[in-house]
Amino acid sequence: MKGLRIWMVGVGIFYIMNLVLLWPTLWAPQIPAMYPGINLYQDEIIFQLLLDAWLIVGLGLAAIGVVLIAGSRNPMRYYPALIPVVLITETIFGIWDIYSAMNHEDVVVAMITLVIHIIIIVPGLLLWKKAAALEASTSE
Repeated sequence: MKGLRIWMVGVGIFYIMNLVLLWPTLWAPQIPAMYPGINLYQDEIIFQLLLDAWLIVGLGLAAIGVVLIAGSRNPMRYYPALIPVVLITETIFGIWDIYSAMNHEDVVVAMITLVIHIIIIVPGLLLWKKAAALEASTSE
């Protein structure tokens, strides 16, 4: 399924790019814009802990991204495991974004990230359904 392969590669590349974007030297200057008016203690060790936590998020996404790209070589074999991983990840991060928007995160930033989650989730659901139907029709 070409659409499934494209989705897996696209999401995989996006997830790997997140690691680059969340790298502490690139991410540190961006965080104050996400949390306007909040003292982030940027000159203290606690800020480094925050950057480290974001780096772990990036590493986790990059790991999923690598597996998605590898799985895209045979998407019909790997979609039953990979699509749910992405959908669960996106749902959890979407909930995190809603929570963050309600608790000091810039609302525009939260809305942009929510739209990104939806852009990944909706095609993922549609492709999952299509792949399952195709698999069911070929096994009969």
